Amino acid sequence: MILGQVALWLNLLTIAALGLFVGIILVSAACLSASRYSLRLSASSRRLLLWSAVLLPWFAASTAAVILAFPSLLGGVVSLAHWHHINAFNLYSWHGVFTIAFLFLSGFLVFQSFKRAHHHLAQLRLLMQLCERDKSDQSIIQAKGPQAFTSGLLRPQGFYTSGLRDQLTAEEFEVVRLHEEAHAQKFDPLKKLIFALFASFFPTRLGNYLNRQMALCMEQRADAYAHRQGWSETFIAQTLLKVTRISNGLQPKERSSAMVCYFALDQLDARIRYLLSDDKGRNLSPLLLAGLFVVLTGTCLVSVDALHHTVETLFSH
Repeated sequence: MILGQVALWLNLLTIAALGLFVGIILVSAACLSASRYSLRLSASSRRLLLWSAVLLPWFAASTAAVILAFPSLLGGVVSLAHWHHINAFNLYSWHGVFTIAFLFLSGFLVFQSFKRAHHHLAQLRLLMQLCERDKSDQSIIQAKGPQAFTSGLLRPQGFYTSGLRDQLTAEEFEVVRLHEEAHAQKFDPLKKLIFALFASFFPTRLGNYLNRQMALCMEQRADAYAHRQGWSETFIAQTLLKVTRISNGLQPKERSSAMVCYFALDQLDARIRYLLSDDKGRNLSPLLLAGLFVVLTGTCLVSVDALHHTVETLFSH
């Protein structure tokens, strides 16, 4: 039996882990039912909604944990919600088993994320040795395969193969360059890594879907950046189609680095439709996100409290 401050923190971790489990189930169900609604939103709003989907369960679970551990913080509002023996923790109870399992799973997922980041940086170091700087200070890789992509975590930059540059006009290459510049300015490879880590706590199928949607939003925002620099959306779409055509569906030998942002490999049809559409979608209301947070926190609070009391009652009889 562990007592005192350490027990308090372990109980907080247990409550938060239970709340996270409930929150992920709720968000997963919401994603399945709200996927059509998200298509009506702008790329920026969909990006915000995706970040909210993977982060809100953590914030809601943490808030629920604090409320259950210290119910007096909200006075009589949650007087019935509390955690028995908050200053005592038994490693051999269901609390201990659940907490150890959560820590093991979290450690494994974080390790996998660091492993991918290490592999990504190793590939980046190799790229830096192979690439050359042209007159406009762009990183050019002497290779026939036409490719353009952004790589790097803390100092991302665009890379272009000579096979791509030689087959594009100066105007088309400028569109590609601006697109990759947008990825680098917004640190999209690093954001992909962080988002993928949080998405990995979801069921595999849904996590992959969330990652694909985030990649699409990043590509659409990068296309929009090129448009803001003065290039027409029609010309950007034509350039995208041309790069896809000359690459002839070429795929990188290894797509292990989900952090890399490729110019013409992510959801081509959706990007072109978005570019050529007059309606870029609605904006997401901050009030909606605030409401979702309140509902999610309340549901986590009630569910975890009910689960705790039910299990405690079963074990005490």
